[in-house]
Amino acid sequence: MVWGPIRSAMGFARDRRGGTAVEFALLAPVLILLLAGLVDGSRLIVATMQVKAAAQAGADYARRNGFDATGIQGAVVSGTSLAVAAMPAPAQQAACVSGMTITPTVQQTCPGGSVAGSFVTVSAQAPFSAIMPWPGLSSPSTVSAQSLVRLQ
Repeated sequence: MVWGPIRSAMGFARDRRGGTAVEFALLAPVLILLLAGLVDGSRLIVATMQVKAAAQAGADYARRNGFDATGIQGAVVSGTSLAVAAMPAPAQQAACVSGMTITPTVQQTCPGGSVAGSFVTVSAQAPFSAIMPWPGLSSPSTVSAQSLVRLQ
Protein backbone atom coordinates (compact mmCIF):
# COMPACT_ATOMS: atom_id res chain seq x y z
CA MET A 1 0.00 0.00 0.00
CA VAL A 2 2.74 2.49 0.86
CA TRP A 3 4.90 1.44 -2.05
CA GLY A 4 2.55 2.92 -4.63
CA PRO A 5 3.01 6.59 -3.71
CA ILE A 6 6.74 6.13 -3.17
CA ARG A 7 7.13 4.50 -6.59
CA SER A 8 5.24 7.33 -8.31
CA ALA A 9 7.37 9.95 -6.47
CA MET A 10 10.57 8.19 -7.53
CA GLY A 11 9.29 8.04 -11.10
CA PHE A 12 8.57 11.77 -10.96
CA ALA A 13 12.10 12.46 -9.68
CA ARG A 14 13.63 10.45 -12.56
CA ASP A 15 11.51 12.20 -15.23
CA ARG A 16 13.62 14.91 -16.97
CA ARG A 17 10.94 16.31 -19.26
CA GLY A 18 10.32 20.03 -18.74
CA GLY A 19 13.75 20.78 -17.27
CA THR A 20 14.64 23.00 -20.20
CA ALA A 21 11.43 24.99 -19.78
CA VAL A 22 12.23 25.63 -16.11
CA GLU A 23 15.76 26.77 -16.97
CA PHE A 24 14.42 29.09 -19.66
CA ALA A 25 11.85 30.52 -17.23
CA LEU A 26 14.66 31.34 -14.81
CA LEU A 27 16.93 32.91 -17.44
CA ALA A 28 14.36 34.74 -19.60
CA PRO A 29 13.99 37.81 -17.30
CA VAL A 30 17.77 38.26 -17.18
CA LEU A 31 18.04 37.98 -20.97
CA ILE A 32 15.18 40.46 -21.49
CA LEU A 33 16.80 42.94 -19.10
CA LEU A 34 20.11 42.56 -20.94
CA LEU A 35 18.41 43.12 -24.30
CA ALA A 36 16.60 46.23 -22.99
CA GLY A 37 19.93 47.60 -21.73
CA LEU A 38 21.52 47.06 -25.13
CA VAL A 39 18.65 48.81 -26.90
CA ASP A 40 18.67 51.79 -24.50
CA GLY A 41 22.46 52.07 -24.65
CA SER A 42 22.39 51.99 -28.45
CA ARG A 43 19.67 54.64 -28.59
CA LEU A 44 21.69 56.87 -26.24
CA ILE A 45 24.82 56.48 -28.37
CA VAL A 46 22.92 57.34 -31.57
CA ALA A 47 21.28 60.37 -29.92
CA THR A 48 24.69 61.58 -28.69
CA MET A 49 26.18 61.23 -32.18
CA GLN A 50 23.26 63.13 -33.74
CA VAL A 51 23.48 65.98 -31.22
CA LYS A 52 27.24 66.25 -31.81
CA ALA A 53 26.60 66.34 -35.57
CA ALA A 54 24.02 69.12 -35.11
CA ALA A 55 26.47 71.23 -33.06
CA GLN A 56 29.14 70.67 -35.70
CA ALA A 57 26.68 71.70 -38.45
CA GLY A 58 26.15 74.99 -36.61
CA ALA A 59 29.91 75.50 -36.27
CA ASP A 60 30.37 74.79 -40.00
CA TYR A 61 27.69 77.36 -40.80
CA ALA A 62 29.49 79.95 -38.66
CA ARG A 63 32.81 79.16 -40.32
CA ARG A 64 31.35 79.61 -43.80
CA ASN A 65 29.03 82.58 -43.18
CA GLY A 66 30.41 84.38 -40.13
CA PHE A 67 28.57 84.95 -36.88
CA ASP A 68 24.81 84.99 -37.46
CA ALA A 69 22.98 83.64 -34.41
CA THR A 70 19.71 82.95 -36.25
CA GLY A 71 21.46 81.19 -39.14
CA ILE A 72 23.58 79.11 -36.76
CA GLN A 73 20.51 78.05 -34.77
CA GLY A 74 18.78 77.09 -38.01
CA ALA A 75 21.79 75.00 -39.04
CA VAL A 76 21.77 73.23 -35.65
CA VAL A 77 18.05 72.42 -35.88
CA SER A 78 18.27 71.19 -39.47
CA GLY A 79 21.57 69.36 -38.89
CA THR A 80 19.82 66.13 -37.86
CA SER A 81 16.45 64.41 -37.87
CA LEU A 82 16.39 64.43 -34.07
CA ALA A 83 14.48 67.21 -32.25
CA VAL A 84 17.56 69.31 -31.42
CA ALA A 85 17.61 72.83 -29.96
CA ALA A 86 20.52 75.29 -30.06
CA MET A 87 20.59 75.88 -26.31
CA PRO A 88 22.24 78.03 -25.02
CA ALA A 89 22.31 80.43 -27.95
CA PRO A 90 25.51 80.64 -30.03
CA ALA A 91 28.08 83.03 -28.56
CA GLN A 92 30.98 84.89 -30.12
CA GLN A 93 34.05 85.82 -28.10
CA ALA A 94 37.62 86.96 -28.55
CA ALA A 95 40.29 84.57 -27.34
CA CYS A 96 44.01 83.91 -27.48
CA VAL A 97 45.50 80.58 -28.49
CA SER A 98 48.58 79.34 -26.71
CA GLY A 99 49.55 75.79 -27.64
CA MET A 100 46.40 73.73 -27.08
CA THR A 101 44.79 76.27 -24.73
CA ILE A 102 42.17 78.83 -25.73
CA THR A 103 41.92 81.71 -23.26
CA PRO A 104 39.06 84.24 -23.56
CA THR A 105 40.22 87.85 -23.53
CA VAL A 106 38.80 91.36 -23.83
CA GLN A 107 42.05 92.69 -25.29
CA GLN A 108 42.74 92.86 -29.03
CA THR A 109 46.31 91.69 -28.49
CA CYS A 110 47.41 88.44 -26.88
CA PRO A 111 50.33 88.22 -24.40
CA GLY A 112 52.67 86.91 -27.13
CA GLY A 113 51.91 89.93 -29.34
CA SER A 114 49.58 88.09 -31.72
CA VAL A 115 46.08 89.31 -32.53
CA ALA A 116 43.22 87.73 -30.60
CA GLY A 117 41.02 85.43 -32.66
CA SER A 118 37.25 85.47 -32.93
CA PHE A 119 35.65 82.20 -31.76
CA VAL A 120 32.05 80.99 -31.89
CA THR A 121 30.69 78.45 -29.42
CA VAL A 122 27.73 76.42 -30.68
CA SER A 123 25.73 74.24 -28.30
CA ALA A 124 23.03 71.69 -29.07
CA GLN A 125 20.80 69.58 -26.87
CA ALA A 126 18.00 67.07 -27.28
CA PRO A 127 15.75 65.20 -24.85
CA PHE A 128 16.30 61.48 -24.31
CA SER A 129 13.90 59.06 -22.67
CA ALA A 130 14.99 55.52 -21.90
CA ILE A 131 12.71 52.56 -22.54
CA MET A 132 13.12 51.41 -18.95
CA PRO A 133 14.00 53.36 -15.81
CA TRP A 134 17.67 52.69 -15.03
CA PRO A 135 19.45 53.42 -11.75
CA GLY A 136 21.69 56.47 -12.11
CA LEU A 137 19.94 57.75 -15.27
CA SER A 138 17.22 60.29 -14.66
CA SER A 139 14.35 60.07 -17.06
CA PRO A 140 13.81 62.07 -19.15
CA SER A 141 17.37 63.30 -19.52
CA THR A 142 19.09 65.65 -21.95
CA VAL A 143 21.89 64.85 -24.37
CA SER A 144 24.07 67.87 -25.11
CA ALA A 145 27.14 68.73 -27.17
CA GLN A 146 29.26 71.80 -27.84
CA SER A 147 31.43 72.82 -30.76
CA LEU A 148 33.96 75.65 -30.99
CA VAL A 149 35.16 77.20 -34.26
CA ARG A 150 37.59 80.01 -34.99
CA LEU A 151 36.33 82.58 -37.47
CA GLN A 152 39.55 84.58 -37.89
